[in-house]
Amino acid sequence: EIYAGDTSAQIAQRLSQSGAITSVRRFEILVQLLGWDRRLEPGVYSFEPGLTTLEVARRIHFGETSPWRITIPEGLRIEQVSELLVAAEFVTADALSAALADPGNAIGTLAAERPAGVSLEGYLAPSTYSFPLGVGSSQLVRLMLERFDESLTADLRGRIASSGRSLHEILTIASIIEREAALDEERSLVSAVIWNRLAIGMPLQMDSTVQYALGSLPAQAERFGYWKRSLSLADLQLESMHNTYMVDGLPPTPIAAPSVASILAALTPADVPYLFFVARGDGSHAFATTFEEHEQNVERYRGGSE
Repeated sequence: EIYAGDTSAQIAQRLSQSGAITSVRRFEILVQLLGWDRRLEPGVYSFEPGLTTLEVARRIHFGETSPWRITIPEGLRIEQVSELLVAAEFVTADALSAALADPGNAIGTLAAERPAGVSLEGYLAPSTYSFPLGVGSSQLVRLMLERFDESLTADLRGRIASSGRSLHEILTIASIIEREAALDEERSLVSAVIWNRLAIGMPLQMDSTVQYALGSLPAQAERFGYWKRSLSLADLQLESMHNTYMVDGLPPTPIAAPSVASILAALTPADVPYLFFVARGDGSHAFATTFEEHEQNVERYRGGSE
């Protein structure tokens, strides 16, 4: 551990005693030559064996307290997040699965307020993480839940409180937006469609929720991946609480980890009467208010195939 006010000599001695470097003198000379001796950042550092003195000094100069880094993108479901963490060899699959299922890891976080019996889907913040060496599975899950809490600013929390919906419901809406809207400028429009349909009791009929339901079936996930690209009529009739073609209202959980941008869009839908949208094939969507308009858009962009 390096403390504010430590001199390069004190830091070198501590590094030498812990086995991170082999020469105190070499470290001191190096940081002086590079002009780093006056900016060695305080923090708790982890160093794997075999690093050069230059690499040790570089990490301390730039405040890189951990060499283990990973980026978790937005829009992934919890299984995909788990696979990334296991592939990076931070944890084993079994240990991570147990940590995700342990309710104690969510105590004191916003995830503790989610409905009983549901997973942490949507609460593991997409972000770039620096995990300490030897991080445990429970500590890793806790860090991700705390990062989620940190991402919700006071403004966002205030908007959620006045939205008429719970945090869990807002996250669910945001996760659908994340999967449906490829363009930033369309997030609030997709949000409007969701809110408008909910307001009149119209089924959401979002393909992304069907994809999520299918991806939860091992045989389907193995054959088509977690997000099946082309849905069949039989897929749309799948019996699942996440199939918004068959079940009214919101699905019981988020379907992916939403970005802050999608959470904000869920709280600020565009002031438009849209009830429908169809993909144009270039990442954008054509929006419509009436079913007749929607049919025309489907004919134009899908050749009549919904």
